[in-house]
Amino acid sequence: MKKFTALLMTLTLTAALLAGCGQNASTDEGKTPEDGSKPSSKETSAWPEKPIEVIIPYSPGGDTDFNARAYTEYLSEELGVPVVASNVTGSSGTIASRQVKDADPDGYSVLFSHTVMNVNEMVGIADFGMDDFEIACIAAASPGELITVRSDLGVKNLDELKAYTEAHPGELDLAIDFGTMVNINGLQMQEAGIDVNLITAGSASERVAALAGGHCDIIINAYGSVKDYLTTGEFVALGTTSTKPTEALGDIPTCKEQGYDIALDKYYFFAFPKGTPAEIVEKFSDAVKTVSEKPEYQESIKTAYAQEPFYASTEEGLGLMQEAKDVIWSFEDQMAG
Repeated sequence: MKKFTALLMTLTLTAALLAGCGQNASTDEGKTPEDGSKPSSKETSAWPEKPIEVIIPYSPGGDTDFNARAYTEYLSEELGVPVVASNVTGSSGTIASRQVKDADPDGYSVLFSHTVMNVNEMVGIADFGMDDFEIACIAAASPGELITVRSDLGVKNLDELKAYTEAHPGELDLAIDFGTMVNINGLQMQEAGIDVNLITAGSASERVAALAGGHCDIIINAYGSVKDYLTTGEFVALGTTSTKPTEALGDIPTCKEQGYDIALDKYYFFAFPKGTPAEIVEKFSDAVKTVSEKPEYQESIKTAYAQEPFYASTEEGLGLMQEAKDVIWSFEDQMAG
């Protein structure tokens, strides 16, 4: 009788354990050990059902902020929910990137950044890179940063700038933000024989203020941040860092056209946390493509930053980003020094 009772208790306990496992399996549906919680297929098909936050790694008023916000209003219309832009600054964009990287892969946190992520990874500001995200698409391309000086320096092109530095070695300061693309451009200038000292001066707006105030001699900034000074004649643009000329910039030549290998293409992209369902990423990317074709969007980016519309799918975009990454990583030794 005791043996029978013990056997009965054992069978009851086993059944309870099996029921519990089945319940856990049901509860954990849609989760993976590596990625944590993931939306179910039902949730994925219904996406989006609430506001989407686009995280911008830089302060309001710069080119990255402008390009993100140029999209968000139209994306709200396309996706049927508010698409809200938030600025999360610090560590050359790394704080914002990490916030999105570590967010739930449910499609409601999106990063809007650019090629600088490759620089952050190379110099060790970030311990992650492009491979740690689901890249939705390339949404915009810069016409190139402008190598800009005050007009009282008396130079109008790169040949004249180089000649000036040869006559005044060690005199000119180029304001940069360490660990960014303009840092790479500064190293390219030095390699091209233009004798400049690299000094850290912070964000794009801070560099403009430094140049206007006489605290540096050269900056490398997006067109939108210096266009008013170019219009008044206070600043002079010597060349752009794009690999290709841009019609919207008028007669400002590329550095390459002037015979100087100072070039690094800047692509802006949307990216989701790793593990975000492909259906969500694709739906968002399709909405971005639709917006990029709107005449009103195209006019806004041309007026503000002399940009032409540009869109590239995930696969094509990753190829373009790899080309830029190869250029960036060729300066690994100099950045480490």
